[in-house]
Amino acid sequence: MYLLPVIFSFLSMFSIATFWAPVAAATQSAVKENDPSIIAGADAYLKAVLAGDARAVAAMFDDDAILMPPNQRLLRGRLAIQHFYEGWCHSPMKPASFSFDHVEATVSGDSAYDVGTYKMTIPTGPGRSVGDEGKYTAVLKRSAGEWKIAYLIFNSDLPPQAQLVHPAQGTKSSGE
Repeated sequence: MYLLPVIFSFLSMFSIATFWAPVAAATQSAVKENDPSIIAGADAYLKAVLAGDARAVAAMFDDDAILMPPNQRLLRGRLAIQHFYEGWCHSPMKPASFSFDHVEATVSGDSAYDVGTYKMTIPTGPGRSVGDEGKYTAVLKRSAGEWKIAYLIFNSDLPPQAQLVHPAQGTKSSGE
């Protein structure tokens, strides 16, 4: 009488293991390697931004690409994107250091995507800087044999610095 529950418990352990084993194997086989051609393109982007070469950055975008920077409207077209990078690369906000951690960089035919996180350091004065971390998604398309960014969105993990200008007083306030 006591033997039956023991046997049932013993058999149920095998059924659970049998159920979970294929799921674990499928999860392990689903891990993808990041595509080296996408990583190389991202590295070139980083180098161009750090060098302040807005023209080189813009050349990495498709003619009708869309850039979705934080806290502003989307920008459409290579010329608008170049103007954005000229403003960023020639401003005090130009990064002193910049790196990516690629979560996934995958190619599928003539399309690819790169999803990950970034870290950068921005100088704020002599001997001072601020660190920023955030995330990004880039969708790329193959054009004339090379990868071009079709869509890029990125945003910071830092909390927003919401300060509103009171229209009547012209002074800054925090949430009136």
